[in-house]
Amino acid sequence: MASASKKPGLRRHSSSRRIIVVAVPPVDELDLVGPLQVFNSVNRLAGRPIYAIEVVTNSDRPTVEGEGGVLTFVARHHFKKIEGMCDSVLLACGTSSRSVRDPALTAWLKKMAPEVRRLGAVCVGAFLLAEAGLLDGRRATTHTHRLELFAREFPSVTVEEGKIIDQGDVVTAGGVSSGIDLALYLVERWFGAEARRLEARRLDGPW
Repeated sequence: MASASKKPGLRRHSSSRRIIVVAVPPVDELDLVGPLQVFNSVNRLAGRPIYAIEVVTNSDRPTVEGEGGVLTFVARHHFKKIEGMCDSVLLACGTSSRSVRDPALTAWLKKMAPEVRRLGAVCVGAFLLAEAGLLDGRRATTHTHRLELFAREFPSVTVEEGKIIDQGDVVTAGGVSSGIDLALYLVERWFGAEARRLEARRLDGPW
């Protein structure tokens, strides 16, 4: 069996990438679990921690309720407790929590924007990036059923329908399974198309 360093598409990078996933409750379960599954399975495929993933929240308590009322998650800590550098920040929320107005979270996102490689928003998480002014003058997408609402609330953003809108340092994704699509896209950006193909195949098949 080939060593982890020689596996296709994953050998060009040796250091872990720290990804902060901010869950704003109540969170759409798939929007949170989908990206985590992709990043974790990349680690398993590589046989080493390519991604260091931290789930944090803006809530005063670590419990993060799922919007469907079936699943409940536990975040590592509040986003204010994050220390050190990180590679990327990914936002996940829910249909109702997309309208959350959290000045502390907005300020933190503005602070992190120039410090990280990339900000990402899953589905309606784009509302939170727009609320922070981080999509002004840019193209973005969100859930198909929320495009018109998004355009009305944030006229300074060019809203487009699509799975992935990549603006370099900001990436938004729309659709029911957009969290998985976004994570696979980021894997491709980091490690190439072959790594994405392998990971997508791995998710669809047995280990």
